[in-house]
Amino acid sequence: MKKVKLNEGELTMQKVLIIGGGFMGSAIAKYFVQYNVDVYLYEPNMERLQQLKQQSDLHQITFLQQLEQIDDLTFVFEAIVENLQAKQSLFEQLDSFYGKEVTFCTNTSSYLISDIAVNMLHKERLIGTHFFSPAHITPLIEVVPSAYTAQERANATMEFLQGVCKKPILLQREIEGFVANRLQSALAREAMSLVEKGIVTAEELDFIAKMSLGVRLAHTGPLEQRDINGLDTHYAIVDHVYPTLENGTKPLAIHHAKIEAKQYGMKTNQGFYDWSSIDKQQYLAEKEKILIDIIKLVQ
Repeated sequence: MKKVKLNEGELTMQKVLIIGGGFMGSAIAKYFVQYNVDVYLYEPNMERLQQLKQQSDLHQITFLQQLEQIDDLTFVFEAIVENLQAKQSLFEQLDSFYGKEVTFCTNTSSYLISDIAVNMLHKERLIGTHFFSPAHITPLIEVVPSAYTAQERANATMEFLQGVCKKPILLQREIEGFVANRLQSALAREAMSLVEKGIVTAEELDFIAKMSLGVRLAHTGPLEQRDINGLDTHYAIVDHVYPTLENGTKPLAIHHAKIEAKQYGMKTNQGFYDWSSIDKQQYLAEKEKILIDIIKLVQ
């Protein structure tokens, strides 16, 4: 087999299968091929499959419309819809289709890995690999074992992801939403609450977040910043503020109303913003360029 130079030495080239050619799956595939990983991508939707085949940055990928046996396959990365039953069904099928030497990785952003593995005979081969959008740019991957996950699977997953220059963090145990999405969910809930209460507009809130938390979080984590500011000072602040924070356990009314109105954001041209007159492809390309520049500065 070919050898490929990686950041922690020379490793035998890996052969991986990605399940799902949507936004996340195609971005993961795009990233892996940059490091000469042998990538297969399974997408059962013919229209989407044809669109993927036309993308120049995916021309090195082997596309599949049906699952096939693949010699020397080492990893399967699942990137299908965020639906628990769909993921459970898929991994039950994969468990009987591919040999025990193949490690299964789910890109779920919220479900417990043990819940996804419930129908699998070999639960020890499943681990969470939570990529962040855009997956071909953002360095971090949360690697999430369940109580069933074998240590050697976790070790192999970390080694592979480090080998392709990602920045994986191995969580000590699973929890709903993992770490980053729990932080993001808490912030988004408070943000929506402030807009719902009429304290600020959506545009003003985003400006405040970008010009304060955003620029600081790019190089200083929230706990690091608390140490810099002084934990005694922070204690005095939160002792007063914590009781007033949004603590709802269900999506807020402002969020629910937008879902009821099918205002899903950019994909439907309406959300907190009006996207109908925006060149979305150019907009996202500009966002990606800025993100790349930020990552170069802070890595």
